[in-house]
Amino acid sequence: MFPENDFMLPLHAIAQAARYFTVPLGVALLLSLAACGGGGDAGDGSAELLAADEASGTKSALALSGNRSATNTLEVDLTISGHPHKVDVYRPAGATRAIVFLHGHGGRKWQMAYDLGLNRRMAPPSSRSVDWSWLALNGVIAVFPQGQVKAGSTQPTWSNYVMDSGQDDVAFLQALSSYVKSQYGVREVSLSGHSAGGTMSARIWCEATTSYKTFVSMAGPMPSATYPVPSPTCTPLSMAPYYAIMGGKDSTLPKFQAGTTAPTPEQVAAGLTEPYLVSEWVRDRDRGQRICGETTGLGDATAAASGPTWSNCTARVKFTVVSNADHPIASLAQYAGVRMVDMIAGFAK
Repeated sequence: MFPENDFMLPLHAIAQAARYFTVPLGVALLLSLAACGGGGDAGDGSAELLAADEASGTKSALALSGNRSATNTLEVDLTISGHPHKVDVYRPAGATRAIVFLHGHGGRKWQMAYDLGLNRRMAPPSSRSVDWSWLALNGVIAVFPQGQVKAGSTQPTWSNYVMDSGQDDVAFLQALSSYVKSQYGVREVSLSGHSAGGTMSARIWCEATTSYKTFVSMAGPMPSATYPVPSPTCTPLSMAPYYAIMGGKDSTLPKFQAGTTAPTPEQVAAGLTEPYLVSEWVRDRDRGQRICGETTGLGDATAAASGPTWSNCTARVKFTVVSNADHPIASLAQYAGVRMVDMIAGFAK
């Protein structure tokens, strides 16, 4: 689904340009989204921070009180025993829950944080570039692990049945959840990913569901080779809530839909204009059946502001098609009219 030297870096550059240079309506929208992100560096509440050497990526830390942080803490390039992945942790004072965010194929952990608006510069974070106000307001510890590069490759990724990082990423993400719970004293850890990271989130929902409270995938469908449509998606280990968010005009995913049956007129009328949307809708229906026995119909979508949304199991299973959105996070946010991190955190509650 996400081949070597693929879309990620070129589309990432396009996505960032779109955040600031788009049609007037888009500019107004993106500026309003940026305003919600917490503004500039001043007033980030980190006066007591032991300054990190930004050039070397040295870990920053603040005084702790038991498992709770007394104030904001940025930890960079942490590792968990037995795994090579480096992890950044944005930890606001008093946070009670955590969300792990997985970047896409070819991505970087700090780049994912930038795309979500939690790191206000397109570079490794500093204490002053983190959006502490959003994190504190939502009581969220944001965790950004770095995907690995398989021997012979140049692109960091995840072992999600489409790509191969050369690592046991299921075991790593299980260990990461346990580490966050024990180290930071939180009970709830959720998982979200974009593109290849979203596909990895889907794999974890099937195979290591008990490690995370909720799951959100953005532009990252279930790997069809391993879990073919129309067979049941999988039998998860627990009935954890799942939210899939897809762009209605994703220009990347159709490249990996060769041989897929075209949507029927009824599916197109329901807003499912592409095979990848139909496929993920089938997954959504399967998840509803697995979690609560509810069956989704094509006509059951609600006309949400972000796009047609199928929701069942008392909103524990959701699927949103963001009309006119392309693959990047910036495009999804622009056309949904809301930051993706807000949609993720809202569902994780």
